[in-house]
Amino acid sequence: MSFGRLARASRPTGHLVGLVVMGALVASREARASNVTEFPDNGSEQLGRGGAWIARASDPLATFFNPAGLAGQDSRVTVQANLSVHHTCFTRVKAAGDTSTEPLADASGHFPRVCNDVELTPNPQIAGTLRITERLGLGLALLGPSASASSTWPDFVNGQASPNRFLLARRHGALVFPSLGVGFEVVPGLRIGAAFQWGIADLKLASATVALNADGGNPTGDVRANLQVKDYFVPGFTAGAIYSAHERLDVAVWGRVSDAVRARGDVGTAANYYTPANAKGDASRVIYGDTIFEDCGTGQPITDCKSGGNATFKLAIPAEAKLGVRYHVPRPGGPARPGHRDPIADDVFDVEANLTWANNSAIDSIEVRFPGDGQGNGILPVSGIPGGTLPENADQRRAYKDVVGLRIGGDFNVLRDRLALRGGGFFESSAASPQFQNIDFASGSRVGLALGATVRIRTGKEPSSGALDLMVGFMHAFVADLSNADPKAAGLPALAGTQCNPSSNNQLGATCADGAPKYRTNYPVNLGTITNAINALNVGVAYRF
Repeated sequence: MSFGRLARASRPTGHLVGLVVMGALVASREARASNVTEFPDNGSEQLGRGGAWIARASDPLATFFNPAGLAGQDSRVTVQANLSVHHTCFTRVKAAGDTSTEPLADASGHFPRVCNDVELTPNPQIAGTLRITERLGLGLALLGPSASASSTWPDFVNGQASPNRFLLARRHGALVFPSLGVGFEVVPGLRIGAAFQWGIADLKLASATVALNADGGNPTGDVRANLQVKDYFVPGFTAGAIYSAHERLDVAVWGRVSDAVRARGDVGTAANYYTPANAKGDASRVIYGDTIFEDCGTGQPITDCKSGGNATFKLAIPAEAKLGVRYHVPRPGGPARPGHRDPIADDVFDVEANLTWANNSAIDSIEVRFPGDGQGNGILPVSGIPGGTLPENADQRRAYKDVVGLRIGGDFNVLRDRLALRGGGFFESSAASPQFQNIDFASGSRVGLALGATVRIRTGKEPSSGALDLMVGFMHAFVADLSNADPKAAGLPALAGTQCNPSSNNQLGATCADGAPKYRTNYPVNLGTITNAINALNVGVAYRF
């Protein structure tokens, strides 16, 4: 079955509202944090230390997290997986200027609290290192996002359109980031490294929009939308260094830059979706459309949507930087194998602190565009909505702030070369703008606590024999609530299928006559309180040759 036919047959879709969510998914890009879209961090050691790892960088995931750590590593392969649950709830407050009829809102304008489904999201990591010489190492890693890639919210609550529908209904996607890195010890004690990432994104996002931009609307007239976009090349680059200033002290730096996600695809629409009949399972009156068809799914003799590919999506990937200091106590008698970096065999314990920074302010808006007339007006029709069009500009503001963080973690090797216990924690400042708060990312300030362990099984008695490592890590992140609950407060408007309210404000250009952006409601739909909680478990295995 083709992508488009599947959309028409089974996917309730609609206006561009899915874009807002889009950010949430792309956010899951790679294994990092202080980035607003993720939590620390992919990998069992990394997660179990609260993300404080760049100066240790002692397993194949250093290919991404600090490629300088590839120098001195053994040839090794690892397969690991994060199993994460990101639970978000939203208690919406109806805006003072919202004249629509909302059956779920009580007399004070408060809606019932709604939450996303509790979904266990697997996130695998596969990596390997090749020891070329004592001073030169290569690494190859395949990482997904350090985040939950799926989030499903209710379409209906008590038979009525859900309060969250304008922000997010569902997100799902596949994000992979192959990384190729090299690490080299330039002089004794100074290692440098760099890695290249080739990101691939396949994203599916759903939310709702107001069909007609007018006063006195009813949820039964809202449209559900499914935005599906792909980007097969998101280039990125990481670089790092580790300086062993003393036999007990390592200092590390790491940074990353990346191109934005620039995806293309189409949007499916479903008019008459939020009706009591559909809530009961009767979808006979739902009218589907899809921009993948040349007639936009309208069944009319038009070719406006041509051969598809009508939606473009852009999300900036913030630059990031980390500074780490690691104190470790070597075992008496020196390393088991000189020239090999193996903390579980060579150290009694270590403690590391990382300072982190992410340029989240680069995400001012999530950019979603459709074909238009160049004057701010859409030209692609929405099936089932007479006069309705997809906006030329469907951007969604986020106005994120830069985030700084502190991570502290370490290992204690209970049995040399056999058993290591670890723990750690982190703090990250808030990236959220109260006006543009949303349920797609956990953008409030965050505090995390983590613990983990490694059990090593030797395949021989010699220090150079093979070794099988079994690893586990767990983290819980406490996220500060976001609250913008004053009905008179400014907030994020919903997308709409017609330009201005009232229609007499229509004019050429990107804004209405009153200065408001086109295709947006006159009232916000994100007012209220948002809560988040994140739990992640990592299990993994590694084999050293």
